Amino acid sequence: MKTYKKFIWLLIIPLMAFGTHEYYISLTKIKYVEEKKSVQITMSYFIDDVEKVLENRHELPMELATKSENKKSGYFLESYIREKFKVRIDEKEQTYTYLGKEYENDLVYIYLEIEDVNQIKEIEVQNSMLIETFTEQQNFIKLSIAGVQRTFILIKANDKDLLKL
Repeated sequence: MKTYKKFIWLLIIPLMAFGTHEYYISLTKIKYVEEKKSVQITMSYFIDDVEKVLENRHELPMELATKSENKKSGYFLESYIREKFKVRIDEKEQTYTYLGKEYENDLVYIYLEIEDVNQIKEIEVQNSMLIETFTEQQNFIKLSIAGVQRTFILIKANDKDLLKL
């Protein structure tokens, strides 16, 4: 009987590990590097969630993080980010540079940068990424600016927040 139970657990544990996750969350770290006069942004999302959103929008298989990844996935992802993620500094919408993406385990990391930022008196962040597909999506924004640290949680009903320094 003990051998039978061990066998069952050996079958069940791998199935639990590859199931879909229950929570729809992301983390975006925004850090102002005064010496470089730049705002560095790192976003992390579950690969399968990003893949589903891009596939829904473009009606094409994306197969992110595989050898068969769609050759236009980087372009589609950058376009999507530009539509859904906005940063305003001192009441002026900022243009950021998309530096690229990388995959690690089940996450995709996305790197952005805003250059030539002399100072920040206030910063407003809007992030509605993935919300159209996953209504329970929560986008955590962790700010680190001039020694001030603050975390926002952006959701469908409130997809932007403001930090005044």
